[in-house]
Amino acid sequence: MSDSPEPVSICLCERVLQDVFRKDAVTLVNVHNGVSSQAFPTLIPVIYAFSQLTGHNKPFSYQFKISDPKKVVISASSIGQVDPVTSPNALHKIVSAFSGLVFPKEGLYMVSLEIDGKVVATIPFQVELIVAT
Repeated sequence: MSDSPEPVSICLCERVLQDVFRKDAVTLVNVHNGVSSQAFPTLIPVIYAFSQLTGHNKPFSYQFKISDPKKVVISASSIGQVDPVTSPNALHKIVSAFSGLVFPKEGLYMVSLEIDGKVVATIPFQVELIVAT
């Protein structure tokens, strides 16, 4: 195992469902990488950030952040704590919710994942204006 878990994936979606009997069984609903709006600022009531990470044998913390096109953080999730796993083939599944997320203008925003305070992965999130015809 490496010194810290490594990201396998990051997804943004409208809902995350977890099986009651099998905690490792997760369903992501309406996965997307952007939003369109007819006016700004625009509000997204709730969006979830989900990631899978390689198994790690020590506890670690994680946090998702969203940055605007000028790389200024506009929102950050609460810091989550993850327990270690014993199997090197196991994957950690982490999730955070952003509620009342406001995008002030269109542009390419970035969603980053930090592990123990270090950015380990980023994905783009396109916010665009739709012109009514």
